[in-house]
Amino acid sequence: MAQLLIWGETREILAGELPAGASASEVRSLAALQAALDGRGPALVLADSRRLEAEKDAVAAWLQGGSAARVVLLAVADPAEAEELRRRLPFVDDLLPRPVTPARLLEHTVDAIHGRRRLEGALRRKHDELSELNRIGVALSAERDINKLLELILTKSREITEADAGSLYLVERAPERDGANGDRLRFMLAQNDTVDVPFEESTMPLDDTSIAGYVAGTRQVENVPDAYNLPERCPYRHSRSFDEKSGYRCKSMLVVPMRDHENVVVGVVQLINKKRDPGVVLKPIALVEKEVVPFTRVDEELASSLASQAAVAFENADLIDRIRKLFDQFIRRAVAAVELRDPTTAGHSERVAILSVDLIEKVDSVSTGALAELRFNRDQVEELRYAALLHDFGKVAVEEKFLKKGKKLYATQMIAIQQRFAYILKALEAEYLRKRLLALEAGRTADLAALDAGYELRRAEAERIRKAVKDANEPTVVEEETFHAVMNLPTRDRFQNHEAEDGFDVEAWAEGPFLTSDEVEALSIRRGSLSPEERRKIENHVSHTYEFLQTLPWTGEFRRIPEIAWKHHEKLDGSGYPNRLLARDIPVQSRMMTIADIFDALVAWDRPYKKSVSFQRALDILGEEAVAGKLDRDLLQVFVEARIFDSPAFKARLRPKT
Repeated sequence: MAQLLIWGETREILAGELPAGASASEVRSLAALQAALDGRGPALVLADSRRLEAEKDAVAAWLQGGSAARVVLLAVADPAEAEELRRRLPFVDDLLPRPVTPARLLEHTVDAIHGRRRLEGALRRKHDELSELNRIGVALSAERDINKLLELILTKSREITEADAGSLYLVERAPERDGANGDRLRFMLAQNDTVDVPFEESTMPLDDTSIAGYVAGTRQVENVPDAYNLPERCPYRHSRSFDEKSGYRCKSMLVVPMRDHENVVVGVVQLINKKRDPGVVLKPIALVEKEVVPFTRVDEELASSLASQAAVAFENADLIDRIRKLFDQFIRRAVAAVELRDPTTAGHSERVAILSVDLIEKVDSVSTGALAELRFNRDQVEELRYAALLHDFGKVAVEEKFLKKGKKLYATQMIAIQQRFAYILKALEAEYLRKRLLALEAGRTADLAALDAGYELRRAEAERIRKAVKDANEPTVVEEETFHAVMNLPTRDRFQNHEAEDGFDVEAWAEGPFLTSDEVEALSIRRGSLSPEERRKIENHVSHTYEFLQTLPWTGEFRRIPEIAWKHHEKLDGSGYPNRLLARDIPVQSRMMTIADIFDALVAWDRPYKKSVSFQRALDILGEEAVAGKLDRDLLQVFVEARIFDSPAFKARLRPKT
């Protein structure tokens, strides 16, 4: 229980008897007061102003040291001295006229209690307002979708001010050459709890003809009690066209600029019709006069604070959006530049990205089976999209001749062989004609038949080998018999160096063998057009991709892009490349991209080294791979059942055959 202490002469301070059960202790100095308080609870101290004056500095220091929390200090003085004492003794809680009666003391106590409750209520309200602003600020800073952010800004502004309706405008700055006169306000959003708003985005001049334009131009808050009764001095006028069309009545308005950290206005929040009861719908229109009140000074402060937070959040979200768009365009241009080196695969990366994103979004909605636990947020979907766009970027480090090799022999090799056989046939013919002429001149006509037969035999052999080269050069699967036939072609030893090749006697080709061992080895490739070494060089593009992507400073949400792209050629059974990983080491996003990559490679238009196949044949091949344990069966099932391959965006990017 609080104690009552009298600092001074009791008879000079207190008049009358205290209520029954109440008592007061008398002290004569600050030291005595401190001793009386030592180890006890809070106290009410009635102090003679003269005693306080005598120890003014010591009392102030004592209270500032923490004792003010335990003491209510009331100075008792003559009424004539009150104002001067308030100035000289700022540390006292209040002054009472001398002498103090028990009734006056009780009245003062009751007033103090009521005052305290009012202050506590005001503090609670202020605390609630600040807490709500903080919660809103956190929500605004967390939202990166521009449209959702604008919705959130207007919704929270209306909630915190109890507004029935509202609209939001963004400032569109004119190019510098046009000057400020070209600035405009874009009407981005409208909300109304009473009537449906047929919203259509539009722009209007940023000038004083509208209240939103006026606020954007002056950077000042406008609080209008009644939009239909504006003061004559107002440069703006309120348009009643919406009210007349919708049967609404716009009365009180609070229009607040959205100013960023540099005090630049980026938008305007317009709040309409503050309601006594937030749950009331303002119908019929007569309710407006009863339920709508002007916005308060507190509303101005809250809305202004929220608008400032909103402006910074919008600037940040807009900056992130523009950076992402720039990054997206950079990636697309970079991928296009890489694909220019191999025009037959143009568009492949984008199509794989489309299929991969469609697949991950579908998997995210699966509610049963092995995939039911998988969930992906927007960043993870974007992460896969970027990984898919960049999955072949490492081809920039692969020699172009490997990427474009459509036959088993390079074009220069085939041209050389064609020229060689043209020479060989001409040389055989020249040799035959020379020998035939000599026989005729010598009268050895009996030798002519043998010469003719020998020439035809050698010419036929050369033609046979030339045709065998032409047939074997196609990138088809070579049958066993054909393979052995090619391998058994007579060959010359490979040249040891360029000097040996340059010094070779060209005329010796006519004597055979007609091919080098290198040429026969290339023609003996069993499948496709690439030798094992060439295939390894192309497969290395995956590692080149990883090495390149690893050097980029990815933000946290995209940190797995290098890994996802790196592992898209791995197979669940360890038969993939480059690291022959098993299922447990392959991210599910990479598995999705594997399905998309193989499907597009199969159905895309003809490439020099393969023919495209139908969608159904491609799905059959994928199914065979899944049965063999190479692809993820569950993901492939979603790919097939959801008909991901029927995506209009995917099909639109498939070049039709000509």
